[in-house]
Amino acid sequence: MSTDAVAIASAREDASDLTALGRRLEFLRIDRGLSKQRLASRAHASRQQIWRVMTGKSELTGALRDRLASALDVDSSLLTGNATPSSQVGTAQSAQPQRATDTAMRAAVTLHDYVSDSLHLTATLATLPMGDGGRRLKRALLTALDDLAIDSASTLPADFADIRRRVLAGDL
Repeated sequence: MSTDAVAIASAREDASDLTALGRRLEFLRIDRGLSKQRLASRAHASRQQIWRVMTGKSELTGALRDRLASALDVDSSLLTGNATPSSQVGTAQSAQPQRATDTAMRAAVTLHDYVSDSLHLTATLATLPMGDGGRRLKRALLTALDDLAIDSASTLPADFADIRRRVLAGDL
């Protein structure tokens, strides 16, 4: 079993009293190879403060959300709501594509850049859950991107239809 898989399995056991947000934070922390102390340091917070948020004993403020997102190098929207079901977060299979695509995702700074490059789109879709619910989420994202591209006169990648077909077939 790989080191990542061991860490993820261990985190799953420790995640029993974590909220959905707490599990998301924990798996992102492990995926990024950060210790709890290093995450707290990067987010300019205490480990106890982060733990209280992760267990639902304290609310996540906007400022802390933004600092955690920066420390984890993710968009702050990933740290709000229930974007990813806990049953799909942090599996060894889903952790690999995330690390491989981090650089590509950081490069997309505008909507035009994002929707015109299929690498950004497939990287995003690979991070979303599998199954019927994940497929619905991916279809909704593709439809929204299609609408945004039309509204902003952006060009969709040539393989956008193929990406949509792969989502519908459950291959992506």
